Amino acid sequence: MASSGTKIVIILIVGVIITIFGVLTGSFWPSIYNWTVAKVLILTPSSISYNMWKETPIPMYFKFYMFNWTNPREFIASNAKPNFVEMGPYVFREIDYKVNKVWNDNGTVTFQRRKEWYFDESLSNGSLSDKITNLNPIAATVAFSVRNKTKFMREITDKIIIALGEPLVITKSVGELLFDGYNDTLLRVAKKLNATTLPYTKFAWFYARNNSDSYDGTFNMFTGSSNLYDLGQVQEWNYNHKTSYFKDSCGTIRGTNGDLWPPLSNNSTVSIFINDICTSLNLEFENLTTFQGLTGRKYIGNDKMLDNGDKVASRRCYCPDGDCGPSGTLNISSCKFGAPAFVSMPHFYLADPSYRNAVSGMHPSQEKHELSMLIEPTTGIPLQVKAQLQLNLLLEPVEYVSMFQNLTRTYIPMLWFTQEANLTASYASMVKVVLILPSLGVVTCFGIAGIGILIFFIGIFIYIREKWRHEERQVLLSKQEDDATGRIDTW
Repeated sequence: MASSGTKIVIILIVGVIITIFGVLTGSFWPSIYNWTVAKVLILTPSSISYNMWKETPIPMYFKFYMFNWTNPREFIASNAKPNFVEMGPYVFREIDYKVNKVWNDNGTVTFQRRKEWYFDESLSNGSLSDKITNLNPIAATVAFSVRNKTKFMREITDKIIIALGEPLVITKSVGELLFDGYNDTLLRVAKKLNATTLPYTKFAWFYARNNSDSYDGTFNMFTGSSNLYDLGQVQEWNYNHKTSYFKDSCGTIRGTNGDLWPPLSNNSTVSIFINDICTSLNLEFENLTTFQGLTGRKYIGNDKMLDNGDKVASRRCYCPDGDCGPSGTLNISSCKFGAPAFVSMPHFYLADPSYRNAVSGMHPSQEKHELSMLIEPTTGIPLQVKAQLQLNLLLEPVEYVSMFQNLTRTYIPMLWFTQEANLTASYASMVKVVLILPSLGVVTCFGIAGIGILIFFIGIFIYIREKWRHEERQVLLSKQEDDATGRIDTW
C-alpha cells in the first residue's frame, strides 16, 4: 500500500490538474462553443441542421384566400366598380423535400425542391368544390400579349376570341383554379399558334406543381463550410447568378430561400429569394419578439418591399417598360409566361390607395396581412414564418379587341396566400439548450476548477494534519523515553 505521504502528493496533483483543466476550459469555452455551434449549423450530410433542412421538420400550412367577383355584368355593361368577396381559407398541409442533392467542392450544395400539398378540410372554411367567379386569366393574358402588336394582329386575335366564345369572366371550382386545372379552348389555340409560352395544356394557378421535383427550378446554395455567415444564401438559380426576367440589380439573386439562415445578430435587413416571382424581397428589422420562450429578431415587409421605383429609385428596373402602376405592386409578367400578373400585399396592404379605391371589398390590416419572419439570431432558426402575397391581374383596354376595348384599367385581385410555420415546443427546447451552453459551460468549467482547488486544499489540510500528528507522536515518544529513563535511575 502507498504511504500516507504518497497519497497526499497524489491528492495535490489531482487537485492541480483539475484546477488547470477547469480554468483553461472555462477560458477557452467561448471559442469551443462557437466551434461547436458552427459544426451544428454548417450544412453537411451528417450535421444536425441537415435533418431539419432536407425535409420540413415542423407543421407548415399553405392557406389560400380566393376573391369572388360579385358584379362582373355591371362592370362589363357600365364600368361599375368591381366588388369582391373573400372566400376561404382553403388550407393545405405542406411538406417540403430537398431532392437531387449534389455536394460541391466550393462549399455549396445544388438541389431541387419537391413540395407536396394535402388539403385539410377540417382547418378550411369551405371545400375545393366551392365555385369562384373572377377574371378569365387566359383571355386576359392573350389580350395583354397583343396590346402592343399591329392593328392586324389585334383584329385577328379579336376574331379568334369571338369565334371561340371565350368569356371575360369565368366560374370554376377552387380545386380547378388551384391545382387540378381546367381545359380552355383559347389556351389550346394559342399554344398551336405559339402565341403563349405557357407549357401546359390545362390552366390552374399551381397546375403541375404538386409533387414536382423540377417546378421550382434548381438551386445552388452555400452550406456555410467556407463562411458561416453565408449559410443558406442562394448563389445560383437555374445555373445563373442573375435572372433573365428583370434587368440590372433587379435580376440579382440574393438572400436565402427562407428555410435556412445564418446567424443574424445585427442585421437590419434580410433578403429572401422567391422563385415564384423570380426575384428577391427585402425585409426590414422591426423589433425583438418572444416566442416559445425564445427571443427573436422580427423582420417585416414594409411599403418599400414591393416598390417599383416610385419611392426607391434603384428599384425602377422592376418597371422598365412603364407597365407598372403606383407603388405597391410588382410586375411579374415576364416571370409568369407573359400573363399580366402583379403581386402585392394581401388586400393591397401598404400599397398606394388607388389600388383598393378602384375596387370594393378590400380591407387591409397589419395584423392579418403583414409579411413577417421571426428569426433566432444566434442560430438563425426561424421561430415564426408568415409569408404572404396577393396575385392580381391587370385588366386594361386593348384597342381593336372588342372584349377589352372599353374597359377601365383595373388591377383585379385573384387570390392571396399565406405560408405559415411555427417552431414547436420540442424544437424550442433544443434551441434553448444551445443558447444556455455559453453561460452553462463557463459556470461548469470554473465550477470544476473550484472543485480542483477544494481537492488541493483538502490535500494541504491532510498534509498539515499528518504533520501535526507526527509531531505529537514524536513528543509523546520523547516523553515516554524520559519517563522510562527516570524509572531506571530510581532503580
